[in-house]
Amino acid sequence: VRAFDHNVRSSDVASVGEIAPARAIEHEGGGSGRGPAAPRVQNPAGLVHADYTRSSAPRRLRDLSDPPKMNDVLRPRLAAENRTSLLDPAVVREALEGRRRYSFVNVWRSIDAEGPVRNPPLACVDAATASVDDLRTFKIHYVDRVGENYFVCPPPGSHSPPASSSSDREHSWYFYPDMTMQEALLLKQWDSAGGVACGARSDRAERNADESGRGGGSTFTIHSAFVDPSISPASPPRKSIEVRCVVIWEKEN
Repeated sequence: VRAFDHNVRSSDVASVGEIAPARAIEHEGGGSGRGPAAPRVQNPAGLVHADYTRSSAPRRLRDLSDPPKMNDVLRPRLAAENRTSLLDPAVVREALEGRRRYSFVNVWRSIDAEGPVRNPPLACVDAATASVDDLRTFKIHYVDRVGENYFVCPPPGSHSPPASSSSDREHSWYFYPDMTMQEALLLKQWDSAGGVACGARSDRAERNADESGRGGGSTFTIHSAFVDPSISPASPPRKSIEVRCVVIWEKEN
């Protein structure tokens, strides 16, 4: 397990764009880990999305076995440790060839010592209720690489399905209210053993698992910040952090 990135978020407008202490490290030649134009504190992401796609997940894993890119926060640490990459290229190659399972997991938690997260909280979709038919690819262009997310855009008519098929067409959402600094949520952003990652159109375990058990679990967590109507708009703004981690399992026989 290796941590390789993080995002600090706040719904306090005055805080957005400030430099978070953990990111105020300058690279040789100038410029910070995110690039000179990127905010250090970001707004909560109010778009229903998943962080990786079938293309960008393996590409991001491969990137972590290469020298860090301009916007990678790892550059100063790897340079200080005299290392050229976070991950062993041989191990990554085995994972990309299917001989090791790999996953990206975000550790999400509040950083507000004065109260719980309320405005706005984070919600997640039950993976078994989503399908690739709901997803659209969104490209993110950095200085020296291109990332991809999935944005959720259900097909027309999917919100008014026949009664007999409603369980097939509607998303089920869950969230953990009033999370404090003593609690953390693990968000699986990609799993190479998941149904969608293995080529299925959805992550429904009972439909996807083959005799080996591969493709029977969830691939990713579709998620979004949302406005909870039971919470006063005057509630303290959310302050949170997500730390992005990569997990690679032992070599499969």
